[in-house]
Formats: sequence, structure tokens, C-alpha cells
Amino acid sequence: MKKRVHVLFEHGLDGIPYGAGHIRLLCPLSHPSLQDKVSFSHGTDMPDFSVDVVIVERGWRHNATLSEQARLLEYLSASGTPYIYEIDDNLLDLNSGPGAPGYPSPEQRQIIMRFARNAAGLIVSTLPLKHRMTRLNSNIEVVENCLDERLFDFDLVNAKSEQRADAKRAGLVIGYMGTYSHLEDLLAIVEPLRGILRERRDSMRMEIVGIGDEALIRGLFDGLPVSVVKVPDGRVEYPAFMKWMQREIDWDFAIAPLIDSEFNRCKSDVKFLDYSLNRIPGIYSATQSYSETVVDKQNGLLVPADRQAWRDALALLADDSALRRTLSENAFSYVRAHRTLETKAVRWLKAIEVILAAGAHGTRS
Repeated sequence: MKKRVHVLFEHGLDGIPYGAGHIRLLCPLSHPSLQDKVSFSHGTDMPDFSVDVVIVERGWRHNATLSEQARLLEYLSASGTPYIYEIDDNLLDLNSGPGAPGYPSPEQRQIIMRFARNAAGLIVSTLPLKHRMTRLNSNIEVVENCLDERLFDFDLVNAKSEQRADAKRAGLVIGYMGTYSHLEDLLAIVEPLRGILRERRDSMRMEIVGIGDEALIRGLFDGLPVSVVKVPDGRVEYPAFMKWMQREIDWDFAIAPLIDSEFNRCKSDVKFLDYSLNRIPGIYSATQSYSETVVDKQNGLLVPADRQAWRDALALLADDSALRRTLSENAFSYVRAHRTLETKAVRWLKAIEVILAAGAHGTRS
């Protein structure tokens, strides 16, 4: 019999699931490899039919209150429906402390903690995040991020990669993709970026996707060839965004800096996956998020938190087209073989079953 799984995804005012919800829940649980094993539904609230398990993602509603959460938990308890809490970021340590930005708010932190404590168990994206959340619930399964191969036109990706390898191609393009929450990471390497862009301004430029504050970017790079690429309104939701990226983004290599923080120590290597399936070689911070996946100078460059090291890495990839090709090929091959849902979607069903079995035997703290 199919397991009936309903996902309450995290969403904003428009009710549309965020990218993490697609990557972590909607794509895996709707994958064809699970269609004979899972009856999958999803929404912003509970369905009008019975299910075997509910998965609640992150903060659920962007404006959820403790009283709304209490009503949901009371409903689940009264109906005898177990729920699993899914979280892919260390939100409890994001922007914490006096004077920090307002997300998550104190009430949102309480919501996160209560969801975690009362759940049958948790599904998280990394081992460090499991260690961070264990104090709230000991029944935790780690399911690493994998991408949905259905969202990729590999013929197009391969063709663009061949064009980038063309010796006649004029001008290099460095790419960066990250939300506003990653601004601090980008700021950490602004100096080496400014240096190489100033030195090679006639043969190199940079494109940024995600941090949409053009005035801020202009201020950071002060007339250097850096531009913000705006995602069209109809291409913001993750599946449409990934298809837009394949058509419109044409980077010779990309960067993924991460500063050392409590929040970042729990992050996954998803940016490596995104770049690699688009055959874009990358430079990555030598942090735990990437060091277990990226093999330096084989499928990416790993760089310590040192300005000169970043400057050297940027120059190396800019100058060595053969190395860019090698990194691109190896990274693509690794992700295609080991980190797509074609072979890994089943891991989600196994995690659900393990958590529910442990809860049924009273092993949850």
C-alpha cells in the first residue's frame, strides 16, 4: 500500500513554495521512482482527506503565530496523524544576538523549536545540522541535497559548455548566485574580486544573480564591470528558475564563498550541485559544507579564508581554460552519477519509514 504523505511547505505571502521546498520535498516526493510507493500531496494547509504522515517544512507560513501553530499541532494530535519536521538550515543561529536583523523573529524561533520538539522526528540536510538539532529531538535522519534531473536540458547544458570551451570566445564571465542572506559571504571576498576585475576589466566581467540591490552592488564595485542579473517575474519559482538559468546564464566559472559562522557550518553543498549540473566550474570556500564533496583541482577549487588565496584562485581559473574544462567535466559527472533524484529519491521514503518506526517503538526523546 502506498504511504500517503502530505507536505506543508514553507511559503511567503503569495503561497508559493520557496526553492528549498522544491529541492528538499516537492521534487523528491513527486519523483517517478516513488510513484508506486508514495501517494503525495502538498499545500499551505491540511488536506480534507486522511494521510499517513505530514511533513512540515521550516517555518511553515511566513507570518505564522504560535497560536496558529498550536491549532495545527492540536489537529494533528486529535486526528492521530504523526508529523515529521524538515529543516535544511540552522535558522536558530541565523541573525541571533542583539541588534541582529529581524529574521527569524523571537516568535519564529519559538515556532521552529516547538515544531522540532513535538515532531515524530526530523529530516535535515547535513550532519552538523543534525548535531545542532539533537538537543530538541534525537530522532533525526540526514538526507543530503540532490537535484531533480527532470529540470535539466542536458543537451542544452552540454552545448553551452562546448561553446565556452571555444578558444575564440571573447571575454570571461565570473558568476555568483546567492540570496541577500549571503551578502556577508560575498563581502568577505570583495577585495580580491575588485582587484582582479580592475586588473582585467577589458577582458573579464562579473554577473550576480540573487542579490538584487543594484545600488549596493554599484557601491561595492565602484564602476567595475559587475552587473546584477534580474530573474523575470515568471521565472522566480525554483523549477522555472532552473530552466531560465540553463538558457540565460553563461558563466565561465562561478564562486561560492562562505564565511565561518554557526549558521554556515550547517549548510549543504547545494551551490556546488547547481553549478555542476550546469557544467560551470567553481571556486568554493574550504569549509565543511564543501570540503567533503569538492576535491581541490579535480572537481573544483577549495580556497581558505585568505584574500590572497582567493585572488590566486580567481587568476588561476581565469588563465587556465584546460583546468576549467577538467573541473567542469568531473563535477558534472560526479553530480549526475551520485547526487540526482534518479537514484536518491528513495532515500526520502526510507527516512520517513525509519523515523515513524522509531517513534512507534518509543525511541524518540
